[in-house]
Amino acid sequence: DFHFGEQLEDDKLYGVLFLNDQFYISGSNRGQNEEGDIVSNNTIYILDNEGALIDTIAQPGENRYGMKDLAYDGELLWGAVGNDIYGITLEGEVVTTFDAPYHPSSAITWDPEREILWIAGTTNDPLGYDREGNFVEGMEIDRDGAYIYGLAYFTDDPDGAPLYFFTKERETNRQMVLKYNIETEEKTFVAYFDPEEGGSPQGVC
Repeated sequence: DFHFGEQLEDDKLYGVLFLNDQFYISGSNRGQNEEGDIVSNNTIYILDNEGALIDTIAQPGENRYGMKDLAYDGELLWGAVGNDIYGITLEGEVVTTFDAPYHPSSAITWDPEREILWIAGTTNDPLGYDREGNFVEGMEIDRDGAYIYGLAYFTDDPDGAPLYFFTKERETNRQMVLKYNIETEEKTFVAYFDPEEGGSPQGVC
C-alpha cells in the first residue's frame, strides 16, 4: 500500500507498470506558474519496490494530462498522449511514434502472444496495432458499453482470459476490473477497487 500521489506531490497519477522490480508511474504534475496559469510537467516516476523515488523521465508530447496508461513490450515503454502513441526507452528516449486510433486514446497494453498493442479510448473499443502503427486485421474487441480507463495483460491467466479492463460498474459506479477471453469473447469479473483510505484509482497493471 503506497501513497504515491502524496509522496510525489502529484494528484494526477494515471498509468502504472511494475518491471525490473521497479514501479513506473505516469503523472501530469500540474501546478501554477508565477503568473497563476495552470501548467503541466508530465513525468514518468521510477520508484523501487519499497516505494522510494529513484529517477524521473520527462514524457513526450504536448498534452496537459500526459500518458493515461503505460505498456511495456520487453524493449520499449508505450503510452498514449492525446492523438499520438509513443514508444520510448526506459531512459526516456523517443524511438517511435504513430497516430493513435482514437482522438484521444487513453488505455494501452502489450499482448506478447499476438505481439500487438491493444489501444482503446474511454468510450472506444480496444483495437490491436503492431509496433509500426498498423491496425492488425481482426483484432477488435467489443467493449459492450464498458468505460475503459486502463488495460493490462496477464499471459498466465488461469481462465484463459488474459486481457484486463479497468472500468466501472454501471449500476453502482464502483471501479472494478474485468478480464476478457479473446477467443470466446467472454468477460469475467475480477475485483472491485475500493480503497479503505478513499480516493479513486486511475490505472491497472
